[in-house]
Amino acid sequence: MSRDSRAAFVVALVVGLVLATGGNAIAAAPKQPSEPFFPRSGNRGYGVKHYDVSLGYQPRSGQLTARDVVEARATSGLRKFSLDLDGLKVTSVSVNGEGADYSRGRGKVKIVPATPIAKGEAFKVVLRYQGQPRKVIDPDESTEGWYRTPDGAVAVGEPVGTAAWLACNNAPRDKATFAIQITVPAGVMAISNGSLLSRQKVDRRVRWSWSEPTPMATYLALVDIGDGKLVQGQIGTLPTWTLIDPRLVKKSKAAINSLPEIIRFEQKIYGHYPFAAAGSVVDVANLQYALETQTRPIYAFAPDRTTVVHETAHQWFGDSVSLLRWPNIWLNEGFATWTQWYFAEQHGGRSAQSVFEELYRRPASQTHFWDPPSGHPGQAKNLFAVSTYVRGAMTLQALRDKIGTHDLLSVMKTWARQHRYGHGDIEDFIALANKMSGEHLRGFFHRWLFQRGKP
Repeated sequence: MSRDSRAAFVVALVVGLVLATGGNAIAAAPKQPSEPFFPRSGNRGYGVKHYDVSLGYQPRSGQLTARDVVEARATSGLRKFSLDLDGLKVTSVSVNGEGADYSRGRGKVKIVPATPIAKGEAFKVVLRYQGQPRKVIDPDESTEGWYRTPDGAVAVGEPVGTAAWLACNNAPRDKATFAIQITVPAGVMAISNGSLLSRQKVDRRVRWSWSEPTPMATYLALVDIGDGKLVQGQIGTLPTWTLIDPRLVKKSKAAINSLPEIIRFEQKIYGHYPFAAAGSVVDVANLQYALETQTRPIYAFAPDRTTVVHETAHQWFGDSVSLLRWPNIWLNEGFATWTQWYFAEQHGGRSAQSVFEELYRRPASQTHFWDPPSGHPGQAKNLFAVSTYVRGAMTLQALRDKIGTHDLLSVMKTWARQHRYGHGDIEDFIALANKMSGEHLRGFFHRWLFQRGKP
């Protein structure tokens, strides 16, 4: 992700460095609850297997209607449970075909099934809801959720904004497959994750059916509704779907057309592209950031090639291999930012080492740059801090200097393969790096990931 004003600074800093020619307090890696930054999001009493959601949207009024089918399995006995949903009016809920009691409270739909659910039992929830979805404001005052645009809408979710339009178990640890149908007026495009299965005329409207059969964290779900031409293509045998707002086609062309080269490069170093579809969405929206929505990143501006490299790297690091807890965000953003540097190095730009050295010469007094430590941002408002990206990438470059390029790339490729479609945390990565390099790296990672100030 390249996020908001802070990430705009990060991207500008990193791009500038790559393309230009030219008293520490110690904080041990803290033991944390399963999700310290957003403890109210999600429900640990079940795991979702599949979402089948049908959306109807009227761009003129901003009105959304939804039918959401959630297939899950109980991890404990459930007399009641909840789903995350922010703001919209729920009109009905059933569990396993029986009407269920429900109530609302603080971004939740609280559900009491007619028949309690036993531990290990598979169950199905069907919810209907409607209203005008809204933006979600994070602790750092950035926003995600549902954005109305002049020609439609954009919905993005990192970290918790998906609940603005989807009733879900909104925690990165709970990944599921998705089927998303979006019905809009004829002539309006409706894009989501995965592969386009069909476009069907329904009276004067069109139903777009998308399928993502690979497990996906809820925050990576995408909805984009608006003008443009949907272009289908191929990268080898990999199908792609790309939509660019007509106002951004000219400015976006070079960067978006570089996607095949970028995917081939990242496949070479990180292993086979992890999903069955790829592509891009470029739209005019008041987001001011890009996001690695699974299979099809979205850019709320005309991206440059560096940003496309970053968001594509997330398909391996963040999307296929996901976080268990948000404090481990370094595994997403540090990896994607370092990939920018290495891509530039391998394509005639400055070496990642020269970028590292220039950054490291910056004084320790630049606390926005070094703190908070990238291995644990400390609190939710620091999740997308500059240090998460830049110090995070510097950690990998310092590791490269210590164990060599071959071993670093081998560790990263193995990480992507071993945790494919699953999860990992920083301790897992440290253990893998120790094992594969034959080095004792815990002190190194402590300094670079968890110690405040300049390592």
